[in-house]
Parts: sequence; structure tokens; C-alpha cells
Amino acid sequence: MPIVIVDEREYRSAVVRHIKLSGCSVSAGRLDVGDYVVSSELAFERKSARDFVASIIDGRLFDQAHRLREAYARPVFVVEGDVDPAVMGRMMRRNAVIGAQLALIRMGVSILYTSNEEETGTAICLAAKQEDRSGKGLRVPKPKRSGLEDAQLALLAALPGIGPRRAQAILEAFSTPINALMNFRRWGMAGVPDTTIERIERVLTSPFNRRRNGDKARDV
Repeated sequence: MPIVIVDEREYRSAVVRHIKLSGCSVSAGRLDVGDYVVSSELAFERKSARDFVASIIDGRLFDQAHRLREAYARPVFVVEGDVDPAVMGRMMRRNAVIGAQLALIRMGVSILYTSNEEETGTAICLAAKQEDRSGKGLRVPKPKRSGLEDAQLALLAALPGIGPRRAQAILEAFSTPINALMNFRRWGMAGVPDTTIERIERVLTSPFNRRRNGDKARDV
């Protein structure tokens, strides 16, 4: 799953929720530059339309752009919301915004306009997926599992057609083994095929019938 590193000051934003809903994993950290990082080259600095206009007026925009360009090969400002009301509210000429945009282009900094937090999160996750497909995506070392986690994985992995990899995906989706088992018919969201779910349903719902006289159990 593609990973997005989010500055801890942005972590409570609804953008993070929409990044997760779009299919990306999120890791919080203290970032010196940028708000969202999807690779060693590509990072996003998020600004509301109002703050974008204010930062042009007070010069902060270009200082931030310079630091972003020093840290990342492909930095992007995400400008969230409608810029025109912000321009009118500051009694600012529209050409000043256009000039600032052109200056950012000369500095090698891109601008991405989004309507709201949902669109911002979707766009950032999409960028992370593209970086991941190109082999440039982030890789966060997995922490060592505890004995309890190994037991939880083993419990689900023992079911027909599951195995360790699918067991981990199921636990990541459903959190606990009991919750996973109670919702086994929804395991498709964790990548389990319908045919496998049908086999598991037979295992979990068929009455136990101890066989005698050396008869072999029917294959599940």
C-alpha cells in the first residue's frame, strides 16, 4: 500500500482521512519542510486560498517555495478553495496572483488547485500511488511483531486459502480476529476472492462431525 508521510501538525486534518479512504497508508512525523511527502522527490505544502493570497502579500510564499525546492526535486503547493474571493477580500489585483504563479514556475515549484479537503486527500493519495508504481514510493520499515500478533496472524492464516499475507491484510482491515471472523463475508475488501470466502463460510458454519472408522474428511 502506498505510504504518505504527514506532518504531525496536519495529522488531525480531514485531508488525512480522505488519504486513507483513497487507499493509502499514513505515517505521522515532524517534517521540517512540507506537509505531505509521497516520495524522496515529491512533497506537498497545503495552503488555504486565503493563506495563499496572504503569503503572496507578505512574501512568505517565496521563502517557503525556496525551502521546498531545496528539499525536494518536485515540490507542489496545494491551494485549497476559491482564490478569487480571497483576492477581492484583500483588495488585491488578480495579476499579482498570476505573477506569483509564474514566479513559482520559474523556481521549479508547481501549484495544484483543489476544491476542498476531500479533493486534496484524493489528489495526494493518487500522487503516492503513481510514485509507488514508478518504484519511487516510500518504504517504512515494519515494526517487529509481538507474540500476540503472531498468534493472531496464525489463527486467520490457518483458514483455507488465506495464508500469512492475506491474514495480515484482513487484520489491517478489521483490527481484531474476532471482528474479522464476525465479518468474514466482507473479506473481499481485503483482497480475498469470493470463492475463498465461500470455502471459509463452510468451515465456520458447518456443524462439527467427528468421523470414525478411518473415513477421510471431505476436502473443504
